[in-house]
Amino acid sequence: MTKDERVDPVQIFARVGGVTYRAMDASRAFEVWVHLARSAGWDVVELPADRKVDDPEDLGAVMVEGIKYRIHYSPRMRRLLADDSTGRLSYKDALGFAAWAEPTLSVD
Repeated sequence: MTKDERVDPVQIFARVGGVTYRAMDASRAFEVWVHLARSAGWDVVELPADRKVDDPEDLGAVMVEGIKYRIHYSPRMRRLLADDSTGRLSYKDALGFAAWAEPTLSVD
């Protein structure tokens, strides 16, 4: 795979968890996002000390070949949710949690 064929880091989504927030899923989502980015051919360096602890949707930061990205965890991916509350099984669309990256444009 050449550098031009790689999926851009902002297009990588780690679908981890369901439709409600769980801290355990958030921690795993960061690891999965890093794994997916590396599997796509990117050199990823984790920045474990760079996390906003007061924001549960902020998983931390990474450096991807010279550009810093914040990894977020929020409802981002469409999921099909089964509902049998009426006694009949039906499905409806819902947003499920996923980790995703956003470049940090400010100088820290």
